[in-house]
Amino acid sequence: MIIDHTNRRVLEVLESREKATVVKYLREARESGLLAHVSEVTTDMWDAYVEAAREVFGEAVAIVIDRFHVVKNLQEQLTAARREIQRTLPAEEARALKGSRWLWLTNPENLDEEEQQHLTELKTQFPRLAQLAEQREALRHLFDDASLTTPEAGMTRLREWSASARALELNAMNKFCDTLERWLDKIANYFLHRSSNGPTEGFNNGLRTLLRRAFGMTNFHHFRLRVLDRFGHPHPQEST
Repeated sequence: MIIDHTNRRVLEVLESREKATVVKYLREARESGLLAHVSEVTTDMWDAYVEAAREVFGEAVAIVIDRFHVVKNLQEQLTAARREIQRTLPAEEARALKGSRWLWLTNPENLDEEEQQHLTELKTQFPRLAQLAEQREALRHLFDDASLTTPEAGMTRLREWSASARALELNAMNKFCDTLERWLDKIANYFLHRSSNGPTEGFNNGLRTLLRRAFGMTNFHHFRLRVLDRFGHPHPQEST
């Protein structure tokens, strides 16, 4: 799905994620004038998207790896890291963690008072898990830090965060840091304009709603037309 973030609309739904398909669309859209003035492309960590954008738009266009996909990847590795730690605990201690996954994955401000108290007790009982929670919050606050206004400043802080995360000596965290460092320059481009694929996730929810209402849709052409009819028009507040 190709999104126009400026006007909050779906530009196109492609049948394939393959690089050739994406390149073909981007090149035609650029030559037609639709994408003639693109200055920034936001994407997830899919090589085909990044390579296609670079091939069509060149080095002048900033490619931004969406922060929410970075955090989603971190959440997955944090869960794996907690399991690493739990496997080292006596059975009785491990049982105390049963049903606590939600507490570790939720932003503290979204927990009620009782949940916050329970999480505080677990952090006291399991210091290594507390360190993992601190790493999660540190990365979240890093992305929210308004004082970071350049990719270079963002890269410096992200490298510092990665070194701190690796110091925990957990395989899952090292795996996440490997991913972070592989995509570091494009993740750091977030600090240019703080662009994200948040609206894209909203459109994805809309697409899933269309599919549910249609009880599934096996004809891609019909599905594409439905999506463009419903979501292909500029948002009223953004159009000029």
